[in-house]
Amino acid sequence: MSIAPNGGSRSYDPAHDLSPAAIEAFLRMNGWVQQAVREGVSSIWANSAEDASLLLPYNKTYRDYDLRLHEALEVISEVQRVPYGEALGLEISTALSDVLFVRADQATIDGSIPLSEARDLLNGIERLMLAAACSAVRPRPTMAGRRPDVARDFVADDVRMGHTLQGSFVLTIYARHNDLRSEEITPIEDDVRSSGHTSPREIVPDDAARQARESTTATFTRRVMTTLATGLDATRLLLSSDSSVDLAAAVELGVSDELLNSVDLMSRNEAVRALDMSFRWSPAQPLRDVDVPGRVILPRAAPGQIDRIRRSLRTQPAVERDSVVGQVIRLERAGGENDGVVVVDGVMGRARRRVKLSVSGVAYEVAIYAHENRLPVVARGDVVLDGRTWWLKGATSLQLAQEERR
Repeated sequence: MSIAPNGGSRSYDPAHDLSPAAIEAFLRMNGWVQQAVREGVSSIWANSAEDASLLLPYNKTYRDYDLRLHEALEVISEVQRVPYGEALGLEISTALSDVLFVRADQATIDGSIPLSEARDLLNGIERLMLAAACSAVRPRPTMAGRRPDVARDFVADDVRMGHTLQGSFVLTIYARHNDLRSEEITPIEDDVRSSGHTSPREIVPDDAARQARESTTATFTRRVMTTLATGLDATRLLLSSDSSVDLAAAVELGVSDELLNSVDLMSRNEAVRALDMSFRWSPAQPLRDVDVPGRVILPRAAPGQIDRIRRSLRTQPAVERDSVVGQVIRLERAGGENDGVVVVDGVMGRARRRVKLSVSGVAYEVAIYAHENRLPVVARGDVVLDGRTWWLKGATSLQLAQEERR
């Protein structure tokens, strides 16, 4: 739902809801090729397989911007066989964004909900995204202290709310892949493009497995959104009467005191029967984990149930430092220097991490030995995201995994 200047909601408007960058990403992924460009004005795109071309406008201050955009979208709609309007808008928006759909399952007279409930939903979603972002950096049962800068910046800069879907009160939350470079966007394979998608999109396991082989690094946005999906699904299991999920495992999947608090806030209105949350994954970033759910329905919790789980989470032992178990895949040290950088590809809990850490002396010699003999190592420190690279910082250490077990 986009907020109009007078405070009310408005319907879908491609001139406001679609950016030229998202349209270009969608075109590139669907086999279109840029033929010419006038910087800041427009570009020409062609699809030789479909004998089609279009002009994509850039400058919204031009009086014919809306007309040219409409013409371009009509061509895209016909070539891609996607109905013009909201359906096409969702397809294009997903090109560079993962989308979370949030629906409060409740009886309504005219599809509206009380303002107080809308406020709780929005506040809860913001807290939900922050909790998932913190867990994507470092899974913890509670998020005491300062939140990681990368998590706060993600919520502030990369999370946006779109218009509500027609026919129902469904909030659409966009998480943009701003850290995905344009050269990393590749065309979707023919079998994926022709298969068609319904809303919300769920990439089938075969697609996900194939795409996983094509990429080894997920963007931070994708890490957050998959953490949110698995965290919500683990929450569903914790709230079910026959759940046997281990709390420590649930934390690794994204459950935290803050995530539960967000769910509680979003469903505290007595009319809410359940929270229905589904995901639409951007094809620009492969979905590496085939076990990530595409939809999670959280029934309303019994009185006091969430508080009991939160109290149990607070009793979980706090991990002072992060551990990454894996292989040394690269060594970086200038000639004559004692200090160097070691790159370890491994796992931290249930998350895959490729991290760098600075070491010196004996630790660097251990890294060389492990690399030459292909032996697993355990690297410890505080995991942080610096730009596009994960680092272990603080009081770091590196040793052979076999030494760790002694």
